[in-house]
Amino acid sequence: MNTDELEWRLAVPGELINSNKVHVWRVSLDVTAVELESLLGFLSVDELARAERFHFERDQKRFIAARGILRKILGRYLNKHPGKICFEYGAHGKPMLVHEAGDDNICFNLSHSGALALYAITLRKKIGIDIENIRDDISVGQVAGQFFSQNEISLLEKIDTNKRSRLFFQYWTRKEAFLKARGDGISFPMEQCDVSLISSGVLSPVTVQDDNTGISSLYVQDLFPGDGYAAAIAFEDNDCNISCWQFSTSNIFV
Repeated sequence: MNTDELEWRLAVPGELINSNKVHVWRVSLDVTAVELESLLGFLSVDELARAERFHFERDQKRFIAARGILRKILGRYLNKHPGKICFEYGAHGKPMLVHEAGDDNICFNLSHSGALALYAITLRKKIGIDIENIRDDISVGQVAGQFFSQNEISLLEKIDTNKRSRLFFQYWTRKEAFLKARGDGISFPMEQCDVSLISSGVLSPVTVQDDNTGISSLYVQDLFPGDGYAAAIAFEDNDCNISCWQFSTSNIFV
């Protein structure tokens, strides 16, 4: 499905009818003090400890908002109080729902950058999502030389310099979404997956150099959360219905 045509409509999280549906939620993390206090009450002991480790108050508040809103969204799908939701973590830190009755049907992933967060929710399928604030203070050549394929590097070198940062972050979010769907961290050699051939508005397979077939079983597609941001989603199937929604902070109290 072409996400260029999808609108980020205001909605309240609801039921996922089948495993070919994907709900993507866009959220502003700059919430009011009252909203932040409500979200703080949902967090677990380990999440509160993580929040305390942030050096800057703004980053701490955005982390609290991101995790609290995740719990609020999942709570609506699970018909469960947000504070009662329990997470476990994969070998590389990917959060998952603890296997309780019915909970293991929900698969999710989240990412936040700057003032925005994205949450991807589906049923029984691998999923990953990434969002990045596009910046011009990145040493594109140096980072690409370490993490990008030769084809990606070549295309970056050919593009106009004023468009290079956007293309760099498009590639980066595609790779991150792909790795998050796999459950891999930095242990996976990012230069061995090529995302330059992905059609931006269509779920497309990732080329993997060390794969016997050369094609991954995961599909990646760009998302368009707003000016100044790049984002992508990775999914286990290319036959799915992606819906993009805006989560209103007024839903925090619903």
